[in-house]
Amino acid sequence: MFQSKHSFYFIIILGLLIHKYYCNEQTYTHKQAKQLRFHVAYFNFEHVADVYAITLWILLGSLAKVGFHLSHRLTEKFPESCLLIILGLIVGALLYVTHLAEQKAYVLNSDTFFLFLLPPIILEAGYFMPNRPFFDNLGTILLLAIVNTLFNTICIGLTLWGFQFTPIYGGTEFGMLPCLVFAALISAVDPVAVLATFTEIHVNDMLYIVVFGESLLNDAVSVVLYRMFDSFAKIGQNNLIAMDIVLGVLSFFVVALGGVLIGIIFGVIACFTTKFTEHTPVLEPLIILVYAYLAYLTSEMVSVSGILALTFCGMVMKQYVSFNISKKSDATTEYVLKMLSSIMETIIFMFMGLSTVSDNHSWNTGFVLMTLFLCLLYRVIGIAIFANLANTWRLLELTRIDMLIMSYGGLRGAIAFALALILDETKIEKKKEFVTATIAVVFFTVFIQGITIGPLVKLLNVRRKQVEEPTMSAKLTNRMMDHVMTCLEEISGSGGSNSLRDKCRNLDRNYFKRWLLRETPQERMDIKLLQTFKNINVRSAMKVHDASKGLVPARHSLAMHRSPSADNFRPERRIPNVSELVDANSPERPVPDLMLFENHGAECHPDDARMYHFLDTNLHHARRRVRKFV
Repeated sequence: MFQSKHSFYFIIILGLLIHKYYCNEQTYTHKQAKQLRFHVAYFNFEHVADVYAITLWILLGSLAKVGFHLSHRLTEKFPESCLLIILGLIVGALLYVTHLAEQKAYVLNSDTFFLFLLPPIILEAGYFMPNRPFFDNLGTILLLAIVNTLFNTICIGLTLWGFQFTPIYGGTEFGMLPCLVFAALISAVDPVAVLATFTEIHVNDMLYIVVFGESLLNDAVSVVLYRMFDSFAKIGQNNLIAMDIVLGVLSFFVVALGGVLIGIIFGVIACFTTKFTEHTPVLEPLIILVYAYLAYLTSEMVSVSGILALTFCGMVMKQYVSFNISKKSDATTEYVLKMLSSIMETIIFMFMGLSTVSDNHSWNTGFVLMTLFLCLLYRVIGIAIFANLANTWRLLELTRIDMLIMSYGGLRGAIAFALALILDETKIEKKKEFVTATIAVVFFTVFIQGITIGPLVKLLNVRRKQVEEPTMSAKLTNRMMDHVMTCLEEISGSGGSNSLRDKCRNLDRNYFKRWLLRETPQERMDIKLLQTFKNINVRSAMKVHDASKGLVPARHSLAMHRSPSADNFRPERRIPNVSELVDANSPERPVPDLMLFENHGAECHPDDARMYHFLDTNLHHARRRVRKFV
């Protein structure tokens, strides 16, 4: 037995010596002796590994969305975001078990999220933001985004810190400043989750704008509070002075107003650039995207709110760019933004599921349950307090059902998760507990609240979004009411929102549109209303051509306004196609009087004909009277 044991040791030592000296020498000699030959093809995955992986992720997410929408029963019951997170969980579990990739390769990186995944979603939301409802509800949005977020952060942080003196956390201690840092990242409503959920349930514009506007603007508050409390934690609770707190409060105004200012500046530059792209329409969508992304990167570079910069840059560009670029460029920009937003949203929710399957977790049942309960509780309390406060000046008050949907729709998402990942574990010792609690809150809001908010909206009979466009009469009535309210405010001497809106509209018409638009608008003329009037006349002329067998008005048809009679018409020539008819009725030639077409058996509705006749005869005079008395 002893001899066999020594023989075993001897064989192992001999094998090691042979491997160390003989095998290495043989390998070296073999490599030197081998001659190179031409290879027709060879496998080089390392050269394309990163790009190949990104492409596969995008393809997997796109195929998953296609598969989800093939099953209408599945998409009616579950939001798309939930299904993508589940897919990410499944893929993450397979990668974790098989060890096909390191965890760093599929765990969401905060830099990747903030620099590449988030900007297209925010730009698409800002570019297609309805400006009128947003600014009409701006007071309520600011109240909820600033005061309510600050209220939730302070209350959640101090309550979580206070419960450490109870046995709920199982003896685990949490410092006050780390709890405030965690509360700052978990209290803000996430725009990505809100956009994904509220778009599917189709709530009315007012409710959508209030909740989504809050989620956009509270980024400034959450980022400022997060950075402030994180800096306080690094300085140390015992080393803080009053000047640190004052500078932290001032940083909010710098971050918020700086982001808005940078977004407006880049938006104006983009509009002015598109003024000279008439001969290069192919570059117009690229110019819009590049300027918007530069606004976001510049804001991140100077440590102000990139989300606010991107939102206001998109809103400014949408106001003027569509008048400068061609229709094809406008359609291309719209579809590219929607495509990028959908792709990035898909990747974000998939990576949230992937990042959940990792070793960087520390589960504390008491802390997770208390965090979830406090987020729901203070969200309801904050909405109840500040929504009722906003009703004191709102013309259209927020009902209790609206408040319930606003409270229940306060979803958390990937922004909170990304902020939790970049915590410094050397200063925030409980980082793993915070990351785990953040994932639990995000999953609860996205799955439980996201799945049940649709049936809740139907149960409470919440007013839905109107898909159809408002009629011409509705547009004219709304514009007339704006002028009437402005006149009443001017007469009473109490300046309000209508007077401010009219002043901004005059400033925009007299200065901004002259500087930023390619074609200067005519004096005292509303571009949108005039364009709509021309389109209606063209469509009506086409109907008249089909009904009257090619008859077109004479060149001297200006007399139609004074004495509409059949003598003003003559069979000048027969129009072979519609394009020549449009050319015959172009703005250089007199616009036909549609009241006369009504008298000769045209198929236009009498009310529509009277409306067109009213526009044709009184449009410019109405604008002069408004400007004279307002």
